[in-house]
Amino acid sequence: MFLRNGRVLNRAMTRMQKIRKKILLMELNEITWDLIDPMIEQGKLPTFARLKREGTWAAPMSVDLPPQLDPWITWTTLYTGRPQQDHNIFFLQQPPETIGAQRIWEICHDQGLRVGVYGSLCSWPPTPVNGYYVPDTFAPDAATYPESLRAIQELNLTYTRSIRLPADQDGLWFKAQLGAKLLRLGLRADTITRIVRQLARERNDSEARWQRVALQPFVNFDFFSRLYRRHQPDFASFHTNHVAHYQHSYWKAMQPELFEQETTNHEMRIFGRAIEHGYHTADELLKRMLGLIDDNTVLVVASSMGQKPFISEHKDGKVVSQVRSLDHLLKILGVEDRARALATMSDQFNIYPDTIAERDFITDALKAAYIDSPDQPMFYAYTVENCITVNLTPYIEVSETSRCYFPHLSNGKSFPYEDLVYNTGKVKSGCHDQKGTMLLYGPGIKHGAHVTASNNLDVAPTLLTLLGLAVPMEMKGRVLAEAFSEEGALQMAS
Repeated sequence: MFLRNGRVLNRAMTRMQKIRKKILLMELNEITWDLIDPMIEQGKLPTFARLKREGTWAAPMSVDLPPQLDPWITWTTLYTGRPQQDHNIFFLQQPPETIGAQRIWEICHDQGLRVGVYGSLCSWPPTPVNGYYVPDTFAPDAATYPESLRAIQELNLTYTRSIRLPADQDGLWFKAQLGAKLLRLGLRADTITRIVRQLARERNDSEARWQRVALQPFVNFDFFSRLYRRHQPDFASFHTNHVAHYQHSYWKAMQPELFEQETTNHEMRIFGRAIEHGYHTADELLKRMLGLIDDNTVLVVASSMGQKPFISEHKDGKVVSQVRSLDHLLKILGVEDRARALATMSDQFNIYPDTIAERDFITDALKAAYIDSPDQPMFYAYTVENCITVNLTPYIEVSETSRCYFPHLSNGKSFPYEDLVYNTGKVKSGCHDQKGTMLLYGPGIKHGAHVTASNNLDVAPTLLTLLGLAVPMEMKGRVLAEAFSEEGALQMAS
């Protein structure tokens, strides 16, 4: 019986290997059909329209629910095909040793496939693969595999909140050296021209600075395309967050009629088409993606969830604030020599204490801190093993005279709120939505088909099947076989 089952397994694996496709996973963070479809109808997104017409589309629902509906969680659910209680991701830059499930690129590597990781969320630290590995832009350092790609991360991390480069990496000489390295890594002349035009635009109109966010995916795609052509990976990923950023920041400027808060004519004039600009950028990137893939590659476009308008009854909406100095906060807590802090998002940061005892002390001190009165807590704090993630509490009513209190201080000292926290001037008007996006295009995929019911657990099993790999029993999702054409289904059945 054992031999018979072994033969059955071997035959099954042989069939899977015969139909093995390569996968290029384009991770467009938090895009939504609610905006894509109207723009397709208006003729503004020709590549999205082509992929939907000539491929199969779905709207996978995230199984991760609020308050756990965050991209670092939903993407890890998608990468692993396993729910949060299995993969154990709770916040950005959680210690990597606490991740409890294999991501799809790790499975591919273990099975001997060529792998290219580029920006996938929570992918730090890089590990040696038969290919290349550039972690996400929230990484705590610029490590890459191979090390020769480090200049890419030095550039990326310079423009995120997750790192502050040392002073010796902020001078003209360092930037000149970095620029030379980036040219050797594939930065194209037309991308440089795009950057120069943007800087010239900003010189004439400082309010055009918002368009700068859309430059980063073009710059990174230059590097990615060079790496992809060189290594020809069986599985490759490319992640961009620019659309999500625009949606969070400018939904109210695009659809002011949905919001109770006032939207000025100035906001609508400057930012009203920012989200559309983000989707145009994504469409152009997808067109370039199609130029990379061969006849044996399936292009998969996905978001692990989407966004929707953030409707708030609060008079000012959700104002985005940020701690002015994490080093100063550690000094107030009295742990500056026993913990380090890392900014992740505008209103979120992590603290890494030296010991469990310090973790407990810091967590208690942060949870006890308040603004003006104890019924207005200053922070939310959550721990995973020896790490703390902290958020500023939203919707706190503050004034110019508001003060911050830390009850653990025996001297009763308080601090002016504006000395510790500043208002970025931004209001979040897009929020996370369970409904994600998925497009499959390429050999063995149906044309013009719609998968009517799916969730983010289903993506990894489907991609592994296309890759000709066995789906681990631990994965909780299903293979979206209804996306496969009759030819593809016959290949799997033969």
